[in-house]
Amino acid sequence: MTITSVSSLNAPSSTAASSSSASGATAALSSSLGMDFSTYLKILTTQLKNQDPTNATDPNQFTQELVQMAGVQQQISTNQSLKNLVSAQQSNSLSSGLGYIGSYVQANSSTGSFPLQGGAEFGYTLAGGANTATVTIKDSSGHTVATLAGGTASGGNYVAWSGTNAAGQQVPDGTYTFSVAAKDQNGNAISSSNSVSLFKVTSVQSNGDGTLQLLAGSLSLSSSDVTNVYAPTTLPTSTLATVTG
Repeated sequence: MTITSVSSLNAPSSTAASSSSASGATAALSSSLGMDFSTYLKILTTQLKNQDPTNATDPNQFTQELVQMAGVQQQISTNQSLKNLVSAQQSNSLSSGLGYIGSYVQANSSTGSFPLQGGAEFGYTLAGGANTATVTIKDSSGHTVATLAGGTASGGNYVAWSGTNAAGQQVPDGTYTFSVAAKDQNGNAISSSNSVSLFKVTSVQSNGDGTLQLLAGSLSLSSSDVTNVYAPTTLPTSTLATVTG
């Protein structure tokens, strides 16, 4: 999963930029074809008006010219149809994305990144039951913000963090990362995997390829990364983590 800042979206994403570039190229080509068609008509009508009645244009040549003219017309019509199709696809994509707004989406997070939106919820899977599970949270600069006591059950564990640091101060919303160090009663390490984060969607944008960019304040996530969608009342049960350091 990649969570990005909306400020980076002020410049189009590679997908959106490709769509925008394609639309621009289509418009430029249509304009060029339109100019060619207009010029072609002028040449053709001028030729007809000024031909020598005693030596008229060869019918075969004239037929070829008409076929070329029809081909240009067809290209103009095809380009317009493609432009309309792209616009309809983007509109349908945005309409389908309205259902995301206000919901929570879950995404895999190979780097342990998650969004803080006042509070945050994320999860991990333990290979076995643990005696302790220490969750370390770092900011985008790699500085440790808080150390939490996480869930210790074998299997999936969800942790809710209020967003406060060791001094009890609320830290700014943004992208943070977490890592888990779990140990059994003998002090042996228990592996942690399948890091996930939850993300409350506040608005959506179309990527132009049928996927959506889901936004949460200043954070962004592609809909193709979503693994689960929850209503606020159906969020998975989580442990409200205690800040230990």
